[in-house]
Amino acid sequence: MEYKKRCQWCGVPFIAHKLTTLYCCKACWDKAYEAKRRQNKREAQRLEVESARPVVESIGTKEFLNPTEAARLLGVSRASMYRYMEQGVIKVLRTPARTIVRRSDIEALFDNPPAYIKRNNNKLNMLGETYSMLDITKKYNISKRVAESRIRKFDILKIMRGRNIFYRREDIHKYFEDFTIELDTDFYYNAEEIMEKYNMTHQAIVAFARRHEIPRIYRNRVTYYSKAHIDSVKTTGKRLDPNYYTRQEIMSRYHFTKEQVSYYLNTYHIERKKCGAFTLINREDFDRILRERMNGSISIAELNSKIDQGQEVREEKKKIEGPIEIVQIDDNSKKKKGDDKKENKIKIDTLEGYMSIEDIENHYKLSKGWVQYLTRKMRIPRVQKGRYLYYDKKIVTEIFSKYQSSEGITEWYTAEDIEKKFNMTPQARGGFTCKHKIPKKRESGVIYYSKLHVDFAKDPASQYSQNYYTVEQIKSIYNVSRERVYYVIRHYKIPSIRDGNCHVYLKSAIDKQFKKEE
Repeated sequence: MEYKKRCQWCGVPFIAHKLTTLYCCKACWDKAYEAKRRQNKREAQRLEVESARPVVESIGTKEFLNPTEAARLLGVSRASMYRYMEQGVIKVLRTPARTIVRRSDIEALFDNPPAYIKRNNNKLNMLGETYSMLDITKKYNISKRVAESRIRKFDILKIMRGRNIFYRREDIHKYFEDFTIELDTDFYYNAEEIMEKYNMTHQAIVAFARRHEIPRIYRNRVTYYSKAHIDSVKTTGKRLDPNYYTRQEIMSRYHFTKEQVSYYLNTYHIERKKCGAFTLINREDFDRILRERMNGSISIAELNSKIDQGQEVREEKKKIEGPIEIVQIDDNSKKKKGDDKKENKIKIDTLEGYMSIEDIENHYKLSKGWVQYLTRKMRIPRVQKGRYLYYDKKIVTEIFSKYQSSEGITEWYTAEDIEKKFNMTPQARGGFTCKHKIPKKRESGVIYYSKLHVDFAKDPASQYSQNYYTVEQIKSIYNVSRERVYYVIRHYKIPSIRDGNCHVYLKSAIDKQFKKEE
C-alpha cells in the first residue's frame, strides 16, 4: 500500500509503504537519530548536575568524606580525585574497609597556594632560553613542515615538558640563521617561473626536483629551485651534483661578491671540480668554513686541517659506496627496487645526564615494552635528539632501582615454578604475590619472585615451629578432635600468637595439659 506522508525532518512530501515510516530517506533518518542522541545526552548531563546538587548540600556538615563526596565538593571527577590522592596533593587515610578524606585537609590547600602561572608560559620560555614550534614559524616565516625538516636534518635537541616541545634558542639561531638572509632571485626559479618556462604542472615540478635532487631554498613560505641545476638537466640532460654549490648559488645565498667567493676558494682547501661551464664547490666544506669563522675561535691552519680530514673521510666513503657521478638522464632506464639498499647499523649517541631506553633496558635487565610503559606512567622528564628519546638519569635511577635484584635474596621462583609447586592458576598466583607483597625482579622480560617470602607466605607458622604448635599439629600428636583442641585452648587460656591468618599455641602449655589428661 502507498501512503502520502510528510518527512518529519526535512518536511518534503513523499510516498511511504508503511504507516510507521516517518522519514523520506535514510539520510533524514540518520540526522534525526543524531539529533535525538544529542538531546538525550544533554538531558542526561542536566540530570547528573541536578542529582549532584543535593549531594554537595548533604556533605556540607561532614568532617570526613569518601573520594566521591570529596570530588563533588571540589567539582572534579572521581578519576581526578584519585589522581590527586596518588600524587600526594590531597592527604588521605586508607583503611581495609574504606578510603577517607578529611575536609579540613581540602580547605587547607587554599591557605598558601602557589602563585598562578598561565599554562602556556613554560618556565624555560619565561626565561627566554627556548623557542616553541610556533615561535620558530613566526620568527622565520616558514611552515611547520620546513621547520621540522630542518630540526631532523641537524639533529636539534628537543626539550619536552608534558605535552609541550621546546628547542634551545642558541641551536635555532645557529641552524635557522640562513632564513634571515635575503635571497637573490636572479639565481633561483620559483614554481610559477618553472611552470611558465618549461610548461610543467606543480606536481611535475615537485617530482622533477626530487628525482634529480635539485637544491631548494625556502623563503617566506615559497620554495625556490636552483636555476643552474634545472637548466643543466633541461638543456644538456646532465644532472649537477647536489652536494656542491655553484658560484652563483653562493653569491645569492650569502650575498657575496665574486671576489669574496674567490678569496674563500684561494685561502681554504675547499674541494671543487669543473662540470662544463660550472665550477662546483663542496657544500659541506664551504658551510663549515662560514660556521667556524662566525664563532671566531679557530685559525685558518686548523680549519684547513679539519677540511682535509673531512675530505679524507668522504674519499673513504666513496671507495665503499662508489662516487657520486654526473649522470646522463635516461628516461627509458628503470631502477629495480632494492638495488641500492644497504644495511645500516643504528648507533645511538649518549647524552650526559640522560639514559636512552636501550641503556635502561640493559642496565636493569627489563624488556623494552616495560621500560616504555614505566617511563610514560611515571612521567620521567625527557629530551629528544634525532629520532631517539633520552630520560633524566637521576630520576630513572630513583624509580627503576627497585627493579634491581633485592639485597640478601639469593633464591628465586619463576611464575611457572610457583604455579606448578602450589597448584595455582596464573590469576591466583598474581593475586597471591600482590596480596603478600612478595619481592620480585624482572630480568630480560621474565619475572622472578623471592623463594624465601613465597614459602613463608604459604606456611607462616614455620618461623614459630620451635616453641609453638598449630591446631593441626596438636590433633596429629595427641590424636584428638578439633573440638577437643579448641576446648582445651579456651578453658585453660593457652598463650597464643596470631600472625595474619596464622594462629599458633605455646608448646609447653599444650604439652602440660594433654599429658595430664593421659
